[in-house]
Amino acid sequence: MSVNSVNSQKTIEQIIEETTGTKASKRNTGELGKDEFLNLLVTQLRYQDPLNPQDDTQFIAQMAQFSALEQMQNLNTSYSASKAFNMIGKVISANTSNASTGTGIITGEVSSVKLQSGKVYVVVNDYDVPVEDVFEVTDDVNKFNTTKLSDYSGLIGFACQGFVFDSDSGEIVGVNGIVREVTKDAYENYAVMDGVTVDVAAVKSTFTSVNPNYIKEYLYDNKGSNVSLIVSDEAGNEVSVNAVLVDFGVDGNGKIKALLDGVKVPVDSILSIKFPQFANEDNESDNNGEDPVIV
Repeated sequence: MSVNSVNSQKTIEQIIEETTGTKASKRNTGELGKDEFLNLLVTQLRYQDPLNPQDDTQFIAQMAQFSALEQMQNLNTSYSASKAFNMIGKVISANTSNASTGTGIITGEVSSVKLQSGKVYVVVNDYDVPVEDVFEVTDDVNKFNTTKLSDYSGLIGFACQGFVFDSDSGEIVGVNGIVREVTKDAYENYAVMDGVTVDVAAVKSTFTSVNPNYIKEYLYDNKGSNVSLIVSDEAGNEVSVNAVLVDFGVDGNGKIKALLDGVKVPVDSILSIKFPQFANEDNESDNNGEDPVIV
């Protein structure tokens, strides 16, 4: 009798690949469970060399290790989920990263929790943040900011002039727009303005491009989307702004102009409030009756 001990024996990597492949449709957690571990051990026994069988105590030890590993993984997921649910309604700060803006920090109130592919996320400003990236939690949304938004509701619908600022450099840039809403976070109250025209100095990103048309191409590709820009004024002050890009164009001096919606302006920086029709008259006089450059 011949024994095919060489051709029928499989490596542990092959067995794991076959086992996880057959179980993928039943268990989509990104980890091996008890059934998979048991199937793995049975498969090892099936394909072992009959002339040199494995010691059964090794399989028992492996089973114990696998079970302990799965319990630790499940415990870690449960702990992360519990920690995330405790953050709902609180203000958190977390590290973020994406292809367009690079790394950064997001701060806001946790509105909900998501569990996806074995990972736990907290939802902040409609952004999914891995719970392990959270580095600060504040118990109360209004712990530092106790003012009432109703105090600023009279701004809604009016044309206002205010400033956006850079807390790191201290630079400020003046902006004008129509207030559509007022919001608050843990530290500041904001008037959210639409129809804000700005001079674009750069795209806020960790990516550096030598393409002279990079800014225009970025703006063209992101019309109607949230963008992160560096805006400037005539004095050379520069401030980062996150808003929705409505349109963009180039003026007679070659400056790139962008029309933005959803620009957050601190209410304390607002120095002018007008009816929209009067603001339009001022804009027409400033442009000498010419149409805006945004096309």
